[in-house]
Amino acid sequence: MFVSPHVHALWPEFEIELPGGKKLSRFVTSYVIEGEKLAVVDTAVASAAEDIFGFIENTGMNPEDVDLVINTHCHFDHIGGNGVFQELADPSFCAHPMAIPYIEDLERQMRVRPVGKMIDLCSGPVLVHQEINEGDVIDLGDGVEVHVFHTPGHSAGSVSLHIPKDGVLICGDVLPEPGTLPVYEDVGQTLASLEKLRSVNADCLLSAMSLKVSRGDRVRVHIDAGEEYIRDIDRLVRLAEQALTPSPNPVEDIARRVFSELNLPEEGLIPIVLRTFEAHRQVIDLGRTAPPSHRPGPHSSRA
Repeated sequence: MFVSPHVHALWPEFEIELPGGKKLSRFVTSYVIEGEKLAVVDTAVASAAEDIFGFIENTGMNPEDVDLVINTHCHFDHIGGNGVFQELADPSFCAHPMAIPYIEDLERQMRVRPVGKMIDLCSGPVLVHQEINEGDVIDLGDGVEVHVFHTPGHSAGSVSLHIPKDGVLICGDVLPEPGTLPVYEDVGQTLASLEKLRSVNADCLLSAMSLKVSRGDRVRVHIDAGEEYIRDIDRLVRLAEQALTPSPNPVEDIARRVFSELNLPEEGLIPIVLRTFEAHRQVIDLGRTAPPSHRPGPHSSRA
C-alpha cells in the first residue's frame, strides 16, 4: 500500500503454533521507505520476504537495491526475514542497542522470551551494523530523513520512526490496539512512550498492532485509544484481584478473568501475554500522563 510518496506499508499474515498443536492467526507489518537509498523497516517473518521483494520489484527496483534494514525491535515476527534480506540484498542492519543482542542471537531471545515455535519463522540471525538511538537521524537522500525515537514498553529496545517529509510516524508495536492481545513488558514505559508519540508532528500514524492507517486528527485519537485500552486492562486487573480472594492469585486466573471481560480468545493466554498481566500487577499507581480526548468504543474479539 502506498501510504505516502515515500512510505509504503505491507501487512503479511502468519500463524503462531501453540502447545498442543493449536495455531493463533496473526499479522505483522513491514514498511518500505524510498529516498535515494531504499530502506525496509522490519522484515516480518521469513515467509514474507517474497512478498516484500515482490512489492519492491513492482515499483521498478530490485531486491539488491535495499540499502538499509531498520528493526523497530527484536521480536521474531519483526526480524524473521533478516536472514533472507542478508542473503539477497546484503543491506546494513540497524537497531537500538538494547535490541541488538536478541537480533544477533535468536536462541538467547528464545530463552528470555519463549513464544511457541516462532523461532521457526525466522531465517536466521544477522549482525547489526549500526546502533540507532533517541535523536538519531537516518538520511536516505532526496530530503527523506528518518528521525529515531526510543519508545520502550513493548520491549526495552523498541524505537519509533518519523519521516517528516511525508509526515509519517511508524511506531512499531508500542501502541496497543483495543480488542487485540495486549503485549507489553512495562506499563509505565508504554504510557510514557505514547506521550512521546503525541509530541510528534505527524499527519499519518502506522502501528504494527493495527491494520488501520490513521491520518490527521485520527492520529491523536488512535494514540489515546491505545492508552485507554491499557487503563481499561489495569482497572479490570484490579477488579479481578479483588474478586479472586485470598490473594495473591496465579496470573493465569487474573488474565483469564480479564480476557472474559474483553471478549478475547482464551487461546491468546500465551506467555508473552501473561507477562503483560504480570506488569500490571507490579503497578502501584498508574496515574495519568495526559487526559485522553477520546475513549474507544466496545472492544472487538479480533486478535
